[in-house]
Amino acid sequence: MLQTEQEFTRILRSRLEGTLPEEELNDIVSDYAEHFRIGKADGRSEEELFRSLGSPEDVAREIRATHLVKQAEDVKSCKNIFHAVLATLGLGLFNLVFVLIPFILLVVLLMVVFILGIMFAIFGPAAFIYSVLQILGIPAFAIWQSPVAGVFFSIGITTFGLLLVIGDYYLARFFYRIGIQYLKWNIAVIAGTEEES
Repeated sequence: MLQTEQEFTRILRSRLEGTLPEEELNDIVSDYAEHFRIGKADGRSEEELFRSLGSPEDVAREIRATHLVKQAEDVKSCKNIFHAVLATLGLGLFNLVFVLIPFILLVVLLMVVFILGIMFAIFGPAAFIYSVLQILGIPAFAIWQSPVAGVFFSIGITTFGLLLVIGDYYLARFFYRIGIQYLKWNIAVIAGTEEES
């Protein structure tokens, strides 16, 4: 059990160093010091104040997750969203189900769509070349019964593959935005739950 306000702010600072800019870190520590000052002025004991805040480790995890989600929202990258998801996982055990599993499923879905798009985009031109060789009378492996139909079919396959790749890009952007909103909601729910207890 923590004994003093100084211990609380020391642990909070040590848990957040390296994650937040120094100025922001100082502001947060000052806010908590102010919380203690006002609480004591209102006649509350340090123990009551500690209970109302929770452990400095939990407070730091929540601040860290909020900061990393905001960073992922401001600077969109795979690295930032990955860090935001990891930080959010640290907020509660149930997040393994409600954050990690959907995140993994979305990543797998996006990878499958991308790989399928690349496969179609590669197969289409190869099929086109074989169809043209057949039309020119050059012995080639027959993919289609009608080489002329094969030309049009291979163009369709290539187009479909490129559309899948392009669609996957926009799908990833859409899921990124939805994912950020979901992580924010998740943090708010956990923070609300902790405040009620």
